[in-house]
Order: sequence, then C-alpha cells, then structure tokens
Amino acid sequence: MKIKNSMKTEVFSVRSGTRIKEAAALMVEKRVGTLPVVDAENKLLGTLTMRGVLGLFLPDFLRLLEDVDFVKDFGALETPPREEIERVRNMGVDEVMQEPVAVEEEAELIRAFSLMVKHRLSNIPVVRDGKLVGIASRVDIGRRFLEFLEGS
Repeated sequence: MKIKNSMKTEVFSVRSGTRIKEAAALMVEKRVGTLPVVDAENKLLGTLTMRGVLGLFLPDFLRLLEDVDFVKDFGALETPPREEIERVRNMGVDEVMQEPVAVEEEAELIRAFSLMVKHRLSNIPVVRDGKLVGIASRVDIGRRFLEFLEGS
C-alpha cells in the first residue's frame, strides 16, 4: 500500500516569502491545519502548521495545553498586545516554518504513518524528486488501512 494511493493531490500551499497573515487566511478559508511552503518550482522548503502560527500569538496557552489536566482557569491568559499581533501577522512564513518532514510518493503507508507519529504530525507532504505532489493526513492513511482490512 503506497502513500500515492491515499494522498490528496489538491494541496494548498504557500510560497516562500508569504506573510503569516496571508497564510493564516488561507488556512481559515481552506480549513487546513498544515501548509507546505514551496519555492517557484514547487520544491518543498518547509511546513507551516496551525499550531506553529497559534504559538506565535498564544505561546502561554500552548504551553499550558501540555498540562491541560491541571489548568483550572483559561481566563487567566492574556490577549497579546495589538502591536505584537501586527508584528506577527507581518512576519514571513520562512521565519516560522518547520523543517519539512515528507515522504516520496512511492513510500509505503506504514513508513508515512511512522514518520507522522515520530514527528507528531497530523499531515505529511508527499514529494516526487523533492517537489510537492500531494499531502496525506492521519485520517487518509487510517481510511486506507481500514479499506484494506475490509477487503481481506
């Protein structure tokens, strides 16, 4: 079972140099939590995640989520100052993106899933010769495994 048979080929991505405010708007519009960052030739340079973007605006909140069982009052968190919000909104995705973790389109599903678990990813970009050709979520991979089990 290859990842190329489970991935989505309609991938929403951003170019290097895109501002955070534009990337965040695309995440909201397309309802995605991961945006691959690519160059003009569609070569994968990194990934921008919703968690990464939210971490810029709400770092204290994300730290608290690590111990959410012990949090009694989320109201104690402060909204960042307007100047800080504007500063972050105008940052480039290149300043925030993570190093890419991707799989080649011929990779087995189990390899893709293993990388996702190891790196705590919800989505993994799929590449051919370093160029973005798709993206797969844990749901995409899980669905394929379930379809396989149904057919057995």
